[in-house]
Amino acid sequence: MSAQGKLKVSGATVVAPPTVNPFPVNRRILVVDDEKTIAEGISQLLCPQNSNVVPLKSSRGLGATEPSVKISHPIFEVVTANNATQALELFEKGIADGNPFAMGFFDVLLGPPKDGIELVNEIFQKDPHMYAVFVTAYNDRSVDAIRDLLGEERTDRWDYINKPFTEGEILQKARNFTSMYNLQRIKEWQQEQLDEAQRLLFSNERVNTVAAVGRSVAHEFGNLLMQIVGHADIALLKQDANRMREALETILKATDTATSVLSRFKRLAEGGDPPNEKKLVHMAKPIDEAIELMSFQFKKANVKIHKTEFQPALLEANHHSLVQVFMNLFLNSVYVMPQGGQIDVNMKKPTDKVIEIKIKDGGPGIPEDVLPRVCEPLFTTKGSKGTGLGLAICKEIIEIEHRGEFKISNHPNGGVEVTILLPTRQEEENA
Repeated sequence: MSAQGKLKVSGATVVAPPTVNPFPVNRRILVVDDEKTIAEGISQLLCPQNSNVVPLKSSRGLGATEPSVKISHPIFEVVTANNATQALELFEKGIADGNPFAMGFFDVLLGPPKDGIELVNEIFQKDPHMYAVFVTAYNDRSVDAIRDLLGEERTDRWDYINKPFTEGEILQKARNFTSMYNLQRIKEWQQEQLDEAQRLLFSNERVNTVAAVGRSVAHEFGNLLMQIVGHADIALLKQDANRMREALETILKATDTATSVLSRFKRLAEGGDPPNEKKLVHMAKPIDEAIELMSFQFKKANVKIHKTEFQPALLEANHHSLVQVFMNLFLNSVYVMPQGGQIDVNMKKPTDKVIEIKIKDGGPGIPEDVLPRVCEPLFTTKGSKGTGLGLAICKEIIEIEHRGEFKISNHPNGGVEVTILLPTRQEEENA
């Protein structure tokens, strides 16, 4: 990508942040020394006015001992100061003008009002990026003393050279620390770009998630409304008051489940977890309610329910969520038996801690190459008639919400068999 690029995410295009580094290379250096000859000598070495650099000389007798260094062109932009007050004015002006210093050379024994270490400490507090090199004599403060004054967390932002220093040392420190400054700024900028790209990706992914939730809501409400409409038709057609009351009671149960479905998906769309509404439930009740809600559909499709084994079982569960599961499974069974047939429902307790429910249809089964994918969201074998969400919702409710197991297989005698294993007690996450 050039200054700006595009990322493809889940079929959508996200405009990526610019990838060209917006920071010009910063080689500004502040030299602070109360001996003007030292300050000017360092400045002349780093930013020579001609190709030949004069050796550094110190009025304290601490001059350089290395031969002069020849530089063909200026490398650094150097500004000099002879006391802490002047240095702070130059430093603050650079910040205000958006032209900060990358690093500085600081004499430790500056005159009043501040020595070099106090000056650097103040600069570090105002600029978290600038680096410093102390120019010190052996009788000045020790390295440990400087570390104690500036803080352990700042040890990577400063160094020192002893007098007498060489021209090579000055050049090497300047190159190293200006390079570190620029690399650090680029790293921080790249991290900002990465964070922004991730934000855009997450934002796009959230849109996709909300869209998937919307499809799920439509799917679940479609199931429930189909049953409500069916029972409403019965209530209108039958002139028997008792039959009308039964139909209306079934409609009320369906709307109750619909309310629970809406609440659940609303929480998901808002980024929250499904509400924990688990109570002690007789396992037969959500199965029977799903059968009751589906009674109109069963009759219309000539499908019969056969309870092969039905042991009493009590467990902690979300009643409405389980109704959703069984309705989805029954609808799938009806779909694969267009000429009618039978659905076998079996419930038992293999152990005191587990309830096993098996639901088997009389359809043609699922091709073995497709079977591993049937619980994937949006995968469907129904073409335009399916959403690919029913089994994915069932699996999520059983395995995520109830910490159980959801398995689909082809029965040896034909048809599809769904096995659900549910723990009778929902243990705490940290238990």
